[in-house]
Amino acid sequence: MQELEHLNKPGNFHISGTQISDEDEKNNDDILDFAAPLFYQVRLVTRRQMVALWRNPDYVWNKIGLHVSNSLFGGFTYWMIGDGLFDLQLRLMAVFNFVFVAPGCINQLQPLFLRNRDIFETREKKSKTYHWFAFIMAQLNSEIPLLILCGTLYFACWYFTAGFPVEASISGQVYLEMILYEFLYTSIAQAIAAYSPNEYFAALANPLIVGTALINFCGVVVPYARIQAFWRYWLYYLNPFTYLMGALLQPVIWDVEVECKASELTHIDLPQNTTCGEYMDEFLAINAGYVTDITNETSCAYCPYSTGADYLRTMNINGKYYGWRDVGITALFCISSYGLVLLMMKLRTKATKTAK
Repeated sequence: MQELEHLNKPGNFHISGTQISDEDEKNNDDILDFAAPLFYQVRLVTRRQMVALWRNPDYVWNKIGLHVSNSLFGGFTYWMIGDGLFDLQLRLMAVFNFVFVAPGCINQLQPLFLRNRDIFETREKKSKTYHWFAFIMAQLNSEIPLLILCGTLYFACWYFTAGFPVEASISGQVYLEMILYEFLYTSIAQAIAAYSPNEYFAALANPLIVGTALINFCGVVVPYARIQAFWRYWLYYLNPFTYLMGALLQPVIWDVEVECKASELTHIDLPQNTTCGEYMDEFLAINAGYVTDITNETSCAYCPYSTGADYLRTMNINGKYYGWRDVGITALFCISSYGLVLLMMKLRTKATKTAK
């Protein structure tokens, strides 16, 4: 009888020999408020969300169609890029075009996410059907197969038509980075949506975060050397798109042997009694590029870059190892972005509880 009275006293709940106070119970509702363990909730809700996506063909096919159309447009626009001076710029723009698959997918993703969140907050959350963590993990996990499929289709339609190297060590690195980008922009979109009160707020935040901050300061729109010093020394290095572009550009440009066309050469008149090689020797010792005929005594035909590496160094990609380094950093940004989604949902959950 004494034991029964002890158990009925407030704050004397026991689970596996661990006593839980009233304050612990209030702060840790995972233990007592739900009938099923958290892992079981995540597994069941993820399965339900994947079925819901399967039954939403408009969302699935629109996302696939956006990737295929964008990739075919980019691949055939930059059909079989050569090795000339201007072709280096074409390689850059062919890769940069991939970034712009994100805005369309984000605009598709966020309304669906917000509708699911509103249903959860109105129905499952109030009835204690499952925890908010299970809801978020289901939203994240259910997108993974579709993201891999979309990234694969984009790569297959775009990479080979653009004429990029087919070696496994190069194409595999690009493919992996493209899959990581699918995860990256999706997690950023979900992080914005998780705390947004409605679709309109999220739609206004997207261009500010993705367009103004991420795309403009990744070193492509504005080269690294020309970014204002205030932004260059912190926002450039904190920008995940900086490492995205580095991981995509390094394998397809670094080893290119540049062959300038006649129209791309800079012609320099020579002083008397000297050859092109003698005149340009000191300059070429400290600068990139090459001359076409070192024995010419009338003029020098100069090409600014001899390899793609010379071009990438102007974009602050200073070593061949930058490629795989940036792949790893992009993966870390993906993990942190998914953590940000959880944080934003946690903050919103606390805010809604406070409001009540």
